[in-house]
Amino acid sequence: MVQRILLLGVLLGVFVVACREAPPPELPPEEILQRSAERMQALSGFHFVIERTGAPAYLDPDGTISFRRAEGDYVAPDRTRAVVRVIAPGLVTDVNVVSVAAVQWQTNILTGAWEELPPNWGFNPAVLFDAEVGLQAVLTADFRNLSLVGTEKLDDGPDELLYVVSGDVAGERMYRMSGGLIGPEMVQARLWIRPSSFELVRALVTEPVAEASEPSVWQIDFSEFGRVVAIEPPVQR
Repeated sequence: MVQRILLLGVLLGVFVVACREAPPPELPPEEILQRSAERMQALSGFHFVIERTGAPAYLDPDGTISFRRAEGDYVAPDRTRAVVRVIAPGLVTDVNVVSVAAVQWQTNILTGAWEELPPNWGFNPAVLFDAEVGLQAVLTADFRNLSLVGTEKLDDGPDELLYVVSGDVAGERMYRMSGGLIGPEMVQARLWIRPSSFELVRALVTEPVAEASEPSVWQIDFSEFGRVVAIEPPVQR
């Protein structure tokens, strides 16, 4: 009986070890980012969620309307649609945004009617994924002090171990692609990337803390890779 119990324990231990997820191969962090940028460039579309916490990031030149979050879809090469949560004096509301190349429309905060936005108002979500000034270029050109932290699973992400890469990021390109909301100072970033496909699952960007100010943190999540939705300019009345 004792021998059977010992044998059962050994077999159970072997089973647990066999079922444990093997870590992905360790690669240079520069190669991980390069392959992630190439994968993003090749995607036909995906879903994204952008969350911001900390000091206000103003969308308008007058500094009265600040960005809180955005959730939407990107379709290559230059179309996005999103629901954007904004904060104004005495008001927290959602507005709809559609971007086609450099042109951007938004529903009016007060009337709900579609209107075309001036070029200097807010940031165009489509620019985040532009090959020249968007995340792909940031991944391949703007990281400094790059390191592979290790691997981990996200509680709300894919059921697999992800590469975790961190580093400092030059802020000039980030400033351009975000319409002045991020940067232009150096920022810190941490990325979660799928080893199986090199898809970027999450980017966490932390801006420098100004005196007497709370940290400003941007979290961008990506999902539904390859999904393509119809995005057309809105009908204005």
